[in-house]
Amino acid sequence: MKKNGLILLVEDDHDLRQMFAICLRHEGYEVLEAATGLAGLELAQARQPDLVLLDVGLPDISGMEVCRQIKGDPKLQDVFVAFCSSEATSEQHKVSGFQTGADEYLVKPFGLQELVARVQTLVRLRNTTAALRASEEHYRRLIDILPDAVCLIHPQGHLLAVNSQAMVILGYTSTDELLHKSIFELTPAEEHERIKADIGKALKEGIIRNAEYVMLKKAGAPFQVELSATVSLGINNQPVGLLSVVRDITERKQAQEALRASEERFRQLAYHIREVFWMSNADKSKIIYVSPAYEEIWGETCSNLYASPRSWTNAIHPDDRKLVLENTIAKQLTGEYDEVYRIVRPDGSIRWIQDRAFPIRDASGNIYRIVGIADDITKRKQAWDALGESEARKRAIMQAALDGIITIDHEGRMIELNSAAEKIFAHNRPKLIGEKVMEVIPTSFRSWFQDGLASCFAGDKGPTCGSRIEMPALRADGSSFSAEFTITRIRLAGPPMFTIYIRDITQRKRAEAELRALSQRIIKAQEAERSRIAQELHDGINQLIASVKMRLRKVEGSLPDRKPAAREILQRCDRLLVKVLEENRRIAHNLRPTDLDNLGLAAAVTSFCSEVQLRTNLQFQCRLTASSRRLSPVVELHLFRIVQEAVNNIEKHGRAKSVRLELRFQEDFAVLKIQDDGQGFDAKTVKAGNKMRHGLGLTNIRERALSLGGTYEIKSAPGDGTTVAVRVPLTVARRGTSPKRKRAVAAA
Repeated sequence: MKKNGLILLVEDDHDLRQMFAICLRHEGYEVLEAATGLAGLELAQARQPDLVLLDVGLPDISGMEVCRQIKGDPKLQDVFVAFCSSEATSEQHKVSGFQTGADEYLVKPFGLQELVARVQTLVRLRNTTAALRASEEHYRRLIDILPDAVCLIHPQGHLLAVNSQAMVILGYTSTDELLHKSIFELTPAEEHERIKADIGKALKEGIIRNAEYVMLKKAGAPFQVELSATVSLGINNQPVGLLSVVRDITERKQAQEALRASEERFRQLAYHIREVFWMSNADKSKIIYVSPAYEEIWGETCSNLYASPRSWTNAIHPDDRKLVLENTIAKQLTGEYDEVYRIVRPDGSIRWIQDRAFPIRDASGNIYRIVGIADDITKRKQAWDALGESEARKRAIMQAALDGIITIDHEGRMIELNSAAEKIFAHNRPKLIGEKVMEVIPTSFRSWFQDGLASCFAGDKGPTCGSRIEMPALRADGSSFSAEFTITRIRLAGPPMFTIYIRDITQRKRAEAELRALSQRIIKAQEAERSRIAQELHDGINQLIASVKMRLRKVEGSLPDRKPAAREILQRCDRLLVKVLEENRRIAHNLRPTDLDNLGLAAAVTSFCSEVQLRTNLQFQCRLTASSRRLSPVVELHLFRIVQEAVNNIEKHGRAKSVRLELRFQEDFAVLKIQDDGQGFDAKTVKAGNKMRHGLGLTNIRERALSLGGTYEIKSAPGDGTTVAVRVPLTVARRGTSPKRKRAVAAA
C-alpha cells in the first residue's frame, strides 16, 4: 500500500493508541507508536515524522514539554504537532498548546473518520508548508550565490532585505548593518533626486532597467553600479517595495575606458607612426585600412589606394617588382612575407622599403584578413652600408696595427683579436677566441685582474679605464714577457665589454734597465771623480799653497823693518792664501765630506747645513733621528747627495727663508724629507729628466732614490713652497740590523 506519510502516535492508553494506529495504517500512512513522552521524543528525532499526534497527559513528561522540544529542534522544523486530549479541553489548555507551537488541538472523543480527515488536512498543510520553506530556501540560496547584490527597497528608500553579495559589494560585515540603512545613505547627495524620481517612475511602470548610479562603500569610496528593479507586490496586490539587482560595473567601466583609450591610442599610433600600417581582405581585392604614412612614403594618396587596392605595386622598382609580386601571393597567407625592395616615388626619388605581412584568422581558423607594416628603411640601409664600410676599415686597422688588440666580454672571454695579438702571445686565433683572457696573464696577477673586471676596471679595486698598466703576460710556451695594457670600456647596452691594447715592451724595459744602469754608472763615476779631485785638492794643491804660504812668511821674516810696504803686501798674500786653503777645504769637503765617512750621515748633514747657513740667509731646522747602527756607506752617500741637491736647488731657485730637514725611521723604511717655504713651482710642468730648470738636480735625486730601491716624491705649487720626500727600504739601508733595533725604530 502506498504510504501517504509518517505519523507518530504518542499515547499512554494502549487500546486507544492501537485503534488509532490501525485506522491510520488502513488509510495508507506509516505509523510509529510511543507510550511515553521521552520515547516519543527519541522516535521524533530519529525518524522525523510528518505529523505527531500527541496526548497532553503522559506518564513521564507532559505533552506540552514534548511539543516545545520538538518545535525547538531545527532538524524537526517541518514536523507538525496535533494535541489529542480528553481532559485538558479548556480554552486555556488550548491557548497554552498553541503557544508551545502546536498546529492543531483535538478534543477527545472524536470519530475515526474525523481523525482521518484531520490528519489528511494536517499532512497536506505540512507538505505545503515544507515545500514552501524548501522553495524559500532554494531561492534564498540562489540569490545568495548570485554575483550581484539583491535588495528589497521600501518605496521610501529603506532596505528591507539584502543578500550576502550586497554586504560584499558595499563593504559591510553583517546584514543588520545594512538593514538599518536607507538607499540615500548609500549614495552621494547629487544622486538623491534622480533616485527618488526613478523610484516613483518604477512604482508606476513596474520596472527599472539598467539604470546607472554612483554608490558609496562603507569606507566612503564611490563606485559605479547598474541597477535593474521590479515592483514587489503584497497580499492586497499593493507595492511593498522594489526588488532590485545591483551590479558593480567598476571593472566594466574601466574596461570600456581602457577600450576607448586603446582605440584612441590606435588612432594616434596609426596617424603618427612613420611606418605604413595596412589591412586588407584575404584576396587583397579590398583595402580595409591604410595609415596616412602611405602618402608620405609612397607619395600617393590613400584615397587612390582605397579605390585601386593594387596600385601600390606600380611604384615598385622594375628590378624588384617580379620577385615582390611573386612573394606577395606565395607568402602573405603563410605569415612568411618579409621583403626588402625599392620604390620609385612620383618625384623620381628612390626609397628602400621593408614590407611585412601576417594573416588574421577567424574563430574557425579561416584567414579573413591580411595586415602588414611597410617601413621606410632608406636611412637604415645607408647606415648599414656605412657600417659595413666602417667594419671593413676597422678590420683593416686591426690587422695593420703593430699592437695587439683584444675585445673581451664582461666575463673576461676573448671574442675578437687581431693578428698582432696572435704574434705577441704566439697563439693562433681559434685557440684564443672564447678563452678567458686569464690564460695569458700570470697566476699571481689573475686575482688582481679579476677584481678589476668585477668593478668594470674603475674605482679603488681595479685599474682605471684608459690608463696604461704594465704587467707580465704569458706566451703559448709558458714564458712571460713585459707588456703594457690599456683597457677601454665599450659603451653599449647590456653587460660591459672592453678593448685591451697590448704592447710587448720587453725591448723597452731592457733599454730602460740599461739606461738606469748607465745612470748608476755615471753616478758612481761622479763619486769616484769627486773623491779623486778631493784627494788631489787635499794632497796636491793644498800642500802647494801651504808651502807657498810658509815661503812667503820666511821672506817676510827676512825683510828689514825699514820696508813696511813690502811687509804689508806679504801679509795680504798670507791672508789670501789662508782663504784659498779654506775654500779648497770646503770644496774638498763638499766633494767628499770626511764627516760622512768618520761620523755618519746625521753629522755630515748637520755640518753641511751649518756651513750653508753661515754663507747664506737660510735658516735650517734639522730633526735627524740618530741610528745606533750605521747605514751602509752607499746609502749614506746617496742620501747625503740628495740633501745637497735639494738644498742647492733651494739656494739657487727657491727664494726661501727657512728649510726643515727631517730624517726618521718609519716601519721598514728610512724617510728623508726636505721642505722649504719658498716660491714653489708647478710640479706638473717641471718633471725630472727634462731640460727645464731644476731638471738635472731632480733627475739626480730621482736616480739616486731608485738606485736604492726607494721612492721619490715631490710636492710643490706656486707660492706654496716645495717638499721633497725619499723613502728607502731598511733592508737596503742597514747592514745586519737586529730585530730589537727594528722594533725600537718602529716604536720611535
